Amino acid sequence: MRNKITNPLNKTVQLSVRLLLLASVAFYLQSCTERIDIKTDVEFQKLAVEGNITPEHQYVKLQKTSGYFSQEAPPAIDNATVSISSGGNVYLLNENPEEPGTYVPDDTLPTAPGTDYKLTIDLPEPVGGERHFESETVMPTLNVVVDSIRVIYRGDFEHWIIKLYAYEPPGPDYYMFNALRNDTILTDSLSRIGITDDRLVDGMYLPGIYVLFFNKDELAIGDTVTLLLSGISKDYFRFLDEAQQELQPNVPFFSGPPANVRSNINNGALGYFSAYSSIHTSTIIDGSGNWE
Repeated sequence: MRNKITNPLNKTVQLSVRLLLLASVAFYLQSCTERIDIKTDVEFQKLAVEGNITPEHQYVKLQKTSGYFSQEAPPAIDNATVSISSGGNVYLLNENPEEPGTYVPDDTLPTAPGTDYKLTIDLPEPVGGERHFESETVMPTLNVVVDSIRVIYRGDFEHWIIKLYAYEPPGPDYYMFNALRNDTILTDSLSRIGITDDRLVDGMYLPGIYVLFFNKDELAIGDTVTLLLSGISKDYFRFLDEAQQELQPNVPFFSGPPANVRSNINNGALGYFSAYSSIHTSTIIDGSGNWE
């Protein structure tokens, strides 16, 4: 029987491979546990604007941006000069003494479809190196015809769902959905607002499409539920979509950095000045036919 001959070079290669693997594992573990200090610029601030012109609510809210790790609400901006021009008229907005940084007009602005608005803001002190800011927007036409809404409970999802029955007119349209429970807003944060375009339903009858979802403890038998269907502009739709994406976790985890959310305020300000009208449709959860 011949003796098995082992090539010393093979042993050397095997040993080198093992050492390389051990070194790789050690580097990986170290890199996974190493503390990384992310430096954020807390000194530089920008103006953040939230402005809405609707038949029900007309206001402009001004704040300064705060640091990424700040645990406090963004500081409100007092004593600004805020006005909105529309139809050749200028409407001065005054600061609400009960809500610092929120400015409302003395007289109700016109809210007919196609009305244009120009927002002008002058700050008492510069923010982000600027004191003067402007924005323009137009109120879109809302032609959808709503028949009714229905609120159902899906036991398999453990969620309440608002279903919409309506005729969607031909042509590109963009919609936003909010909801009230007994006159209390349910969609009280950006992540809860529903938005959609009409690419899949353009010119069609909507036979009970799902538009909003709520946890099982958020609604109950006997509640009055009101759906607010708003017709919004394409650019405002994209702003809301981009902002909602910013609130979601990255998938996959190591995705590239997200793009900045758009703004229609000049001079580097953040936020959006929008105008839209809404259709209010209500129903009572009476316990009959609310289960699917």
